[in-house]
Amino acid sequence: MRVALFSESYEPVQNGVAISVRTLADELRGRRHRVYIVAPHYPDHTDTIPFVLRVPSMLTPLNPSYALPFPWFPRLRREFKRLAPDVLHSHTPFFLGLLAARLSRRDEIPLVSTYHTLYNHYGHYLFFLPPPAIENLLDWWIPEYYNRCADVIVPSRVAEESLRSYGVTVPITIIPTGVPIPPAEYLEEEARMRARERWNVPPDARMLLYVGRLAREKNIELTLDSFACVAPQFPDARLLVIGSGPHEEACRAYADTLPCGDRIIFAGMVPRHELDPVYAAADLFVFGSSTETQGLVIAEARAAGTPCVVVNEGGAGETVQHEEDGLVVAANVEAFSEAIRSLLGDSFRLCKMREACLRNTRRYTPSAMTERVLSVYQHAIETRHLENADANSRQ
Repeated sequence: MRVALFSESYEPVQNGVAISVRTLADELRGRRHRVYIVAPHYPDHTDTIPFVLRVPSMLTPLNPSYALPFPWFPRLRREFKRLAPDVLHSHTPFFLGLLAARLSRRDEIPLVSTYHTLYNHYGHYLFFLPPPAIENLLDWWIPEYYNRCADVIVPSRVAEESLRSYGVTVPITIIPTGVPIPPAEYLEEEARMRARERWNVPPDARMLLYVGRLAREKNIELTLDSFACVAPQFPDARLLVIGSGPHEEACRAYADTLPCGDRIIFAGMVPRHELDPVYAAADLFVFGSSTETQGLVIAEARAAGTPCVVVNEGGAGETVQHEEDGLVVAANVEAFSEAIRSLLGDSFRLCKMREACLRNTRRYTPSAMTERVLSVYQHAIETRHLENADANSRQ
């Protein structure tokens, strides 16, 4: 099968969408499918894998880390005549998603899309538009775009409910993003101790971990405030925060005002291939965001054997087995800090959760994900063939 993936978030960008696209591409190629990736151009980036088609783009002051691609690219449209993909798979409903939709319509290629993001929680990035205008824009564009697709993939029930609330009527399939099981040596004590030494975390200290963008919608303050609540009871505890983003400076400043601020470590960005021992080194992964469609970092922590405390809003907690491999609690400081306190104070319970994490992660491998995605592709292709045959019979 020949598949073209369209994504505005792709390398060198590090986020859940970019990881999801690369994971799917690698798995499809491992099964001998031909995969083309269409992504924005970054001037200082060189691709390490073939068949990545870069679209002319520009960097803007609004979000300087993310290139803004142009939704038209005549050379790509000519190239697709030669490549002849069987299915197009967009990972955004905007610029490159629009390009995919145009190619789908022109060449009669089925279009599948993944709805990765609850866009209504990201309106503050369009600060130049009043909230009612943003809401009206989404109310119009979300169903306008996704109802053009043969099928839509979502990572959670929350994402499906979001699309249905906008009036999307096409078939929707829930497929969480798969996460590779880390090599055993990354989870061994030596690797975990090296990860702690990197940030001067003592071997016996309790270590909490957050990984993700530092942005307003991630609700980092809930994690910081909850750590401040439990810190007096666990004077050796550390909170390691990995990631960067537009809210980083504000988070650092806020942490400095907390009595435990000297035990909060802001590590900045860490490449994904270095994270597995860090996940494994933590006693607990803490994630207070209520705006996720899935929270890929939760699956990454689980794959390394680290239980999570997450909130019961958004899609972050859907793959967490409450009281088995993590805790799903209300999105307030009292509940979140009490969950952290209860696990840090019970080493036996935490150990049993680690075992459950390593057991449960096998449900969410890239192989399992790709098997289901291929079924969606096949259904979209067969549906298009039937539609074409029906149209031809009526001529």
